[in-house]
Amino acid sequence: MIAQPPTVVVAGAGLTGLVAAHQLRRGLGPAARIIVADPDDRVGGKLRTVDTDEGPIEVGAEAYLGFRADATEFFEALGLGDELVEPSGMPSTIFAAGELRAMPRTTVMGVPASSRGLEGLLSDDTCARIDAEGDPAATAPLHWVHGDDVNLGQLVESRLGREVVDHLVSPLLGGVYSCLADDLGLRATVPQLAGALDAMTAVGEPVSLTAAAQRVLDQRAEANEARLASGAVSAPIFRTFRNGYRKVYDALVEQAAPELVLGAGVEKLSDADGGKEVTLSDGRVLHADAVVLAAPAPVTGALLSEVAPDAADIIGGIDLASSAVVAMRFATDEGLPEYSGILVAADAGMDAKAFTFSSRKWPHLGERGGAIVRGSFGRFGDDSLVKLSDGELTAKALADLETLTGFAAEPAEVIVQRWWGGIPRYGVGHGDLMRFADAALDDVPRVAAAGAWHRGPGIPACLTDAKAAAAKIIRDLA
Repeated sequence: MIAQPPTVVVAGAGLTGLVAAHQLRRGLGPAARIIVADPDDRVGGKLRTVDTDEGPIEVGAEAYLGFRADATEFFEALGLGDELVEPSGMPSTIFAAGELRAMPRTTVMGVPASSRGLEGLLSDDTCARIDAEGDPAATAPLHWVHGDDVNLGQLVESRLGREVVDHLVSPLLGGVYSCLADDLGLRATVPQLAGALDAMTAVGEPVSLTAAAQRVLDQRAEANEARLASGAVSAPIFRTFRNGYRKVYDALVEQAAPELVLGAGVEKLSDADGGKEVTLSDGRVLHADAVVLAAPAPVTGALLSEVAPDAADIIGGIDLASSAVVAMRFATDEGLPEYSGILVAADAGMDAKAFTFSSRKWPHLGERGGAIVRGSFGRFGDDSLVKLSDGELTAKALADLETLTGFAAEPAEVIVQRWWGGIPRYGVGHGDLMRFADAALDDVPRVAAAGAWHRGPGIPACLTDAKAAAAKIIRDLA
């Protein structure tokens, strides 16, 4: 029990750290001293709103999963309900086999239930293989152990062929994880599919990947029908903020009222008499009653080395992927196709892995006139493109955009944003490793850790993680 108002240090001023500070303020009251330290000179982390001559745009995360009601409720509670906007509903496309094609609707993150709608995107042989995969007379059932985890790319290739990995699964996951399917674990990245495989095993059904995908699609359809029957309005897949994520982190800073220490990150964490000793990179030493670590995985692992060595080894061992966004504003949108964007197949020979036509996707951006296009580059294990100069990277973005669409206008403004080590890699067994790390941290009072490396890179996942970390600290200080 802390007799006087406590001091809590939060390492990291990204979304996770600021939400943790917000929750700590609510739980500990106005007298608590909450210090948020970050080596960067700004708040927001991988959320970054920048100003163009025509208004703000995003060069980090662009949207959050709109069907996550908990995230929407949190933003509304911040007073940002009027800022929330929905996408236009324009379709997206995939560039594969030398052509642009409509995004298929009958897959689970690229894993198909059947070949329906995939003709042309995949070869005839691959389509036939997909349809035969669930037929025990044609293909041996998948050997699956309940609760198991496997490499996603290897699983899909072994059952359905390489084309499915390169033309569907890697493009769909690449924008979220900056990884190819071969670098990811199934259970951490497509948990619904892993759950369907578990369910089929539990009841003794012959197991196949396509049948598991169909199970997930059927469950989604049933859930949607139930919502419609209840009179509920279906939430959009994505939402964002009319004036950018800047509104979110500004509101969090205002309401959490922390002491912001920017340009000086937490460098060392040690036990001290009655609390924790926190050393900042500028040499300052702070005495804290508790600490929340909301920093990237390698930083968090290093900071935990003295107080929770077992957790430190696990968290510090998480790999990271680097990426770059080339955000371009054009004075005209004439010739830009009428869809929301393009995912690029892994074997397409392009440098860009995706383009988002932000002014097509988001009506509030389209109202400004002209066009806003974001090109995405970089994958785990290869940061050669991210290392290019701004001019070189912009040239590659413009060349790929013209090749894919024929749109060849010169941009009026360009912003290049690099995210070094910005995305954790969710490999095989990631969830189990995180459970081991959690168990080790549970035994360490007044220290909590959270972030995109933990349970997922999406904004709702970071919100949930930050709230849990803050709740642990509030309990420990009670």
